[in-house]
Amino acid sequence: MVMMFLLVLSGGAVSGCNNVLQKYLFRERNAPFEVSVVATMLGAGLFLWVAQLVWFGVPRFPPPFWGPFVATAILNVGIIYWGDKAKKIEDASIVSPLQGVTPILVVFTSWLLLKEFPTAWGLVGIFTTVLGVYVLAMKRSDTKSISGFVQPWNRLFHSGGARLALLTAVLGSVALNFDKLVVLNSSPMMRGGTVFTTVAIIVLSALVATGRWKQLDKSCFVPLFGIGLLIGLSNLLMDWGFLFGIVPYVGSLKRFQIIVTTFLSGVFLHEGDWGFRIAAAAVILLGIILIAF
Repeated sequence: MVMMFLLVLSGGAVSGCNNVLQKYLFRERNAPFEVSVVATMLGAGLFLWVAQLVWFGVPRFPPPFWGPFVATAILNVGIIYWGDKAKKIEDASIVSPLQGVTPILVVFTSWLLLKEFPTAWGLVGIFTTVLGVYVLAMKRSDTKSISGFVQPWNRLFHSGGARLALLTAVLGSVALNFDKLVVLNSSPMMRGGTVFTTVAIIVLSALVATGRWKQLDKSCFVPLFGIGLLIGLSNLLMDWGFLFGIVPYVGSLKRFQIIVTTFLSGVFLHEGDWGFRIAAAAVILLGIILIAF
């Protein structure tokens, strides 16, 4: 359990930095999200393949690997493509919280697919973590009434980026279960290494086939590729957590990235609502502590 916490929280911290760096390139350099998908996935895939060869040697893929791999690869095409598009058109402090409802959904999908279910305290911790995520998504209403509490859901009717973020949360709640099966049948490196490389190839092939790739500004390809290397590191750490805990716990602990994302977004991207950020961070941390019991 301790190793799961150390690995997943460390990976979440790195992932939070990735989110803000990507948002900076989207906002300040107007980097196309399609280029971001290809560049970051190539960088992440390369990092993980090299890590696999250095630490464990040539990977082996037994028959039980292929079914979960195909499932999570298909799901991750949508998760990563639409997730990057959401970051492009919506504030990072809105996208990350909406994506953060995944842990609640994972409780049900993990029970259905893997027959894993948290303890009573773990379940309370998961719901507490998601409550913190929800608080983080709230905006102050002009009247300071209860309407401020439902504002995040109102954004689903007005923001395409918010809807895409929620969609990726639903897809992610299913994909996490297949991610664990891939890790158990290969290694923490090969889950991301195979999936990210596949996503990059599929998206790039589609862009080239439609002629879209030639039209895109690729001036940010190199820095996005560098961010991809960090994405590889963050996923390696978080995927390693599957070896030490159940999927609902790993999925909830990954939400630690939201704290890092929102605080760094406030400092470097000047996104506001610091009162809500501090309150949400406290609630999310409480949820993480409860999961330990």
